[in-house]
Formats: sequence, structure tokens, C-alpha cells
Amino acid sequence: MSRIVLVRHSIPSIDENTPSVDWSLSASGEAAAIELAKYLSGFSAKEILSSPEKKAHQTATLIADRLELPVRTEPDFREHGRSRVGYIPRIDFEAGIATLLECPHQLIFGDESADAVFSRMDQAVARARTAQPGGDLMIISHGTAISIYAARVLGVEPLAFWRSLSIPTAVVLNGGEINIIDLQGNPAC
Repeated sequence: MSRIVLVRHSIPSIDENTPSVDWSLSASGEAAAIELAKYLSGFSAKEILSSPEKKAHQTATLIADRLELPVRTEPDFREHGRSRVGYIPRIDFEAGIATLLECPHQLIFGDESADAVFSRMDQAVARARTAQPGGDLMIISHGTAISIYAARVLGVEPLAFWRSLSIPTAVVLNGGEINIIDLQGNPAC
């Protein structure tokens, strides 16, 4: 079975007056995406699937350029919908994420429940596997969406998983095993 490489987008330039879906990568985010690409070169992906959000698509493009792969946008790899939340202080944001992950069946924080995020991510992964049999799937997405999906697939606690992710990071799912690739010194698979 192919591995699933879930890449959390790189470091954005945060603008409190702009919706987060429109944030671009910062200069350090561009450099980090390029650096992460070095660790992703050993995978057998045929293309990179990307969230349509700007910071994710920019991350995908920077990695794809180094790996000489095409990028295909897949709307269902977008972040947990939070258009009604807007920019809020970090402590309130983290409390909202905690509530979302603790009550996955309920629409408590943002525009969709954790269950809805998992369902669309799971269906998108299944479609990608069908369209691209063999080889590894490389998906550029977001911290909350990746945490909801990977934690459920692995049977681990999602909030702790979410808190553990650095930016950028690659979460490699290989059956029931996980490997984390980040720029903090964790090794590649």
C-alpha cells in the first residue's frame, strides 16, 4: 500500500485584516518549504495534491518545483472552515480548536464539525488513491485538517497531535505507522 504524506503548509505572513485563506507565505515560510522539499525527495509521488488556500498552494508549488512534480488543487484538502471566526487572539483560537476536537460531532467552532472535516478528507484520499494507484500520495493541507484526519486514522488523541505539529511538517502514514518529518531535527523516513 502506498504511503500518505500529509504536509502542513509552511509559515504564513499573518495579516489580521485578511482572511486566513488568503494569507501568503512569509519569506521564512518560502525558505522552510524549500528546505522541507529536500526531505520529501525520497517519496514516489506522481503529483502533489494541494488545498486551494493560498499558503498551502504556494507551499505545494515550491516543493513541486524542487521535486519536478505537477500540482493539482483538491478543494477537499482545505483547512477546517472558520470563515465566521475571523482573526482572534491565540489563546481563544486554541480554546476553539480544543472544543472542536473534544466534541467532533458538534458544530461548535467554525463552519464545520471535526466529523465533517474527517469525512471530506477521507473521501478525497480515497478518490486520490483510485485516480493514482501505486506510488505515494503527497498532500499539502493544514494543521487542523491533518490532525483530524491522521489522529482518527491512527487512533490517537487529536488535540495532543495538533499541538505537536510544527510548521511546516510532513506526517507520513504508512499503514498503522507514523513518521514525522520536520525542520526541527526529526529524521525523514
